Amino acid sequence: MIECPTDRTRNVTYLEAAPEQVWWSIATTEGTNTYLTYSSSTTGDPSLPKAGDVYTLNYGDIENQSVVVESVPNRRFVLSDAYQSLAPDGKAEIFYVNTAFTLEESDGFVKLSLQVQGFAEDTYGQWLRECLEMGWRRSLMNLKSVLELGLDLRTELFSYPRLGVTNCTVNPEQSRETGVSVGGGNYLLEVFPNSPAQKAGLRAHDVILGIGGRRTAVYGDFVRVISSYSGKKGPVSVTFSRSGKRHETTVLLSVEEQFTGLNKESLSLEEIKQRRELIAKSRSASGAIWTGTENGMKTAAENGEDGAAGAQ
Repeated sequence: MIECPTDRTRNVTYLEAAPEQVWWSIATTEGTNTYLTYSSSTTGDPSLPKAGDVYTLNYGDIENQSVVVESVPNRRFVLSDAYQSLAPDGKAEIFYVNTAFTLEESDGFVKLSLQVQGFAEDTYGQWLRECLEMGWRRSLMNLKSVLELGLDLRTELFSYPRLGVTNCTVNPEQSRETGVSVGGGNYLLEVFPNSPAQKAGLRAHDVILGIGGRRTAVYGDFVRVISSYSGKKGPVSVTFSRSGKRHETTVLLSVEEQFTGLNKESLSLEEIKQRRELIAKSRSASGAIWTGTENGMKTAAENGEDGAAGAQ
């Protein structure tokens, strides 16, 4: 992550494309669909964005009601965003930030700088900061691929396997709670029912220290390590801390859309929400959420220590 104040993030990429092409890609609804959104619409002229236009941008299980704040063709594009994000169980949350794109010509390239600002200093604000920075990092890589190679790789970039957790880099408050040093692991804010993590005995307030023998000190480490398991099968070892003790368990990672957020069927956000709520209810009714015995994983009772093996 580029160093900057904690209320914002910054990403930079260089694109071998005409400024007009880059502008069209980031500022028009048709352009965003080529590398970022599954669907998009605007209250204004689709080919000529202006301040006051309202965009509806769908990224799968996230939808953004975004107001254009500034629009200078081929130079600068600023949005006031309201992201509605769906959890795997269908619950929705809304987050507010501002996103600014700046274009500069540089030795035959277009330098595209992206700044997202407005993150709160609390735990969930900083969690969102880490998530969006990494998300935009992947999306800008896909923009480069689309413009320079003609390849839309968003499915490949975002379909890496998941644990089914909400996690963030351990902060000072969490360090005092867990005994894990600041920046020494990934704190689990939430473990979703029937997720790979839940089946393996992980739970909220645990701290993941490593995956597959590789250290996951900060959020970026966590995403890079778990992404390396794309296309691979079989259980993965997870080392974690709970109540000051070190434990290890094994997890079968998931690429289900309820965890990856992909929308291969082009469903609306409401349709995705209804589907996830139905899945959560049916699994709860069948007892699947509580048994955790699928895929060969043992329950907490069977393992004898909260679903995890003894300390290593």
